[in-house]
Amino acid sequence: MQRIMLGIAAGLLLISAGARADDSDAADQKVAADKAKVQSDVATVKADKGKVKADHQQVVTDRQQLAKDRAANDSTAVTADEQKLASDRTTMKTDFQQEKADRKQLREDRRDLRADRRADRREDRASRKGK
Repeated sequence: MQRIMLGIAAGLLLISAGARADDSDAADQKVAADKAKVQSDVATVKADKGKVKADHQQVVTDRQQLAKDRAANDSTAVTADEQKLASDRTTMKTDFQQEKADRKQLREDRRDLRADRRADRREDRASRKGK
């Protein structure tokens, strides 16, 4: 009796493993592609954050240098510092806009991934009902 039960359990295990093995349909591949896209977007956003942080630190340093030059009444250095500050500010703004766009792309890709996962689950349920 134990051998029969063990055989039935092993058979069920093999059947369920076989059913899962053939689940690499188009929806599963789309989910995997979306997952890779989201991971790539996360890395991009993280890199953009670091860039914006470094740009902000540069602007802070430029402001401090400008304050020192103004206190020293060095007009040529003040002019140069103001130009450098303006340049670094525009760099920071463009990097911030890029980070914002990348975050938006990440949100859209996450939405797509959720939708594809739902569709894949629906498809899997429908295929299990059909068997």
